Amino acid sequence: MKINTLLFCLVGFSVFAQDYHLTQIDKTMPIWNPSTTSMHQGFERISLQNRNQWLGSGTQFMTSYGMGEFSVGKTKKSTKAYAGIGVFFSNDIGGDSKMSQKSFGTSVSGHLPLAKGHWLSAGIQTAICNRSADFSRLLYYSQWNGSSLDPTVYSGEANDFTSFSYLDAGLGMNYRYVPGNKPNLSSGDFAFMGGFAIAHVNSPRLNYNSLTTDRLFRKYCLNSQVKYAFDDKSSMELSVTQLFQGPHKETILGLFYRSNFRANSEITNLVSSQSLLMGFYFRSMGTIAPYFSFNFGPIDLGLSYDYDMGRISSAYRHSIEVNFAYTFTKNSLFSGNRLR
Repeated sequence: MKINTLLFCLVGFSVFAQDYHLTQIDKTMPIWNPSTTSMHQGFERISLQNRNQWLGSGTQFMTSYGMGEFSVGKTKKSTKAYAGIGVFFSNDIGGDSKMSQKSFGTSVSGHLPLAKGHWLSAGIQTAICNRSADFSRLLYYSQWNGSSLDPTVYSGEANDFTSFSYLDAGLGMNYRYVPGNKPNLSSGDFAFMGGFAIAHVNSPRLNYNSLTTDRLFRKYCLNSQVKYAFDDKSSMELSVTQLFQGPHKETILGLFYRSNFRANSEITNLVSSQSLLMGFYFRSMGTIAPYFSFNFGPIDLGLSYDYDMGRISSAYRHSIEVNFAYTFTKNSLFSGNRLR
């Protein structure tokens, strides 16, 4: 059996009732906690993310994600209640069998100001998902012809994986504090965000073949972020995400330093900042990932490089993840969003 087939058996089957994993999970938080949809500064936003896992493994382990976020009733000074709408897709594919998880869905969120700088939001999410695989692409010990593995030799293994689709649903809540609703933190200021979400609340059935049925475990997500400004030019950011899904649990910690070259407009809240963010992600599964991000007004581009130190590190250690986001900062696609 080839090493990448072995990896499929060890990894692919173990995640049947779980989700794919991302290091930059705080960049994709709307897909895990729908209440964070359209929570960013500015109006509409398009974001893309791609993870290439275990570089050099000889087979592909790739996760891609994309989302468009739209705001309804949001003002540039962000002082009134508004709604967020998100449309997203995800595609996770891995191993010689090309086992894939695909989803396409929508999120709806509502954001309510409690007091100046204090916000409470709630959101729901629905999606159509599909899983597929082709076991005929795998090689087994039974196909050894005496000198090599021969794909023309009958393996004796049943290729009965059934491609199937299902409906999925999630919900979440989030609280955030931004001092004075200002886009820039002054010296000594701090901002806070904390939320809770449940994904797969309907525990959808997973019918891999005609004989077996499994259920996708509910995923519980606790997310938080703290920002502290040393002065007008520099700040520290800390993010913590805790995930629980069936027997699996994982903690993802991010610690970053931001250096601002140009700040946002204090009068209109237009997102025109320019900054450099650098730091590390730490995953409880035994991964450390340096991270760098450049922000040029509406454009945000980030890169992380995972170095695995856990059990899988004996075979593969390296993964790379890239994110890109573009935010519409001056005008909204909805006429109700005006400069106020």
